[in-house]
Amino acid sequence: MNAHPPTAAGTSSLSQSRQWLTQRFSERVVVLSPPRTGSTPVARMLWQNPLLRYHCHEPFEAWYWGDGHQESTVSAALRHPMCVASGERVDATTIEGQPGLVIKEMCFQMDRPAFEFLASLATRPLVFVVRDPRLSIVSRLRIVQELDGASTFTPEHSGWDSLLLQLQWCRMLHIPYLIVDTQRLRQQPERQASALMAGLQLPMEGLATQWSQRTGLQLCSPEVGALMSEVRTGSDPFYRRVLASSGIQPPDDIDLSDCQRQIDAAGLRDQADSWLRAYRGLQDDPRML
Repeated sequence: MNAHPPTAAGTSSLSQSRQWLTQRFSERVVVLSPPRTGSTPVARMLWQNPLLRYHCHEPFEAWYWGDGHQESTVSAALRHPMCVASGERVDATTIEGQPGLVIKEMCFQMDRPAFEFLASLATRPLVFVVRDPRLSIVSRLRIVQELDGASTFTPEHSGWDSLLLQLQWCRMLHIPYLIVDTQRLRQQPERQASALMAGLQLPMEGLATQWSQRTGLQLCSPEVGALMSEVRTGSDPFYRRVLASSGIQPPDDIDLSDCQRQIDAAGLRDQADSWLRAYRGLQDDPRML
């Protein structure tokens, strides 16, 4: 699970990607988040909108985890989004009718050029997804244990430092954004979904917090998942629960003292305390739904 440190994403093939993406997709909604915060349920909620018929899953994942940052892997992912209805990946250059596209990405897998590239694609405010970092840390600890028996992970892979930096870039560059706290979403799904659709100025006819199970979907292609762990070529633990879900679920009953014990055992206490302070500060951001 060793990743290469981010470097500039380059311009040539990404410029070409931007050109045909803007030609083929009339709407492009970009969802960004730290891992294990619930961004995939938010994406699934957006899929219910009839405008958003295609999904591109983490186009910078292979770029981040692979051998050397190859811009071609980003373009290849963008060129082959998933048709939401069928679950099949298609060649975007053959798509007609200018449907809408959801692009979901992890904050830590992007450097600034990568972030600005995705931000430049968005036709609606960027959607940042967060939740209490203690919960996302413990969830990731469970996943990495399943992937390769690890007892902790690199703090960078929490995604929180990257998230906070990207929010600063948005404010500095006047990039519009919204923040979805999935704890609030799970407590008040209809209200939060309505607020998201209103914030994105998308038709309310696409408002839905319930859907059919999609256990057969492969959001991450096996060859890309294998860059992180061979375990992901089978039943990918990152998406097993969300694809088996039939809608936004009520909050889990969480023992925060047990979460803290797990965080301490993983050697992440100081970082978790810092991220928790930042998370609480985001509750005052006027763009928080």
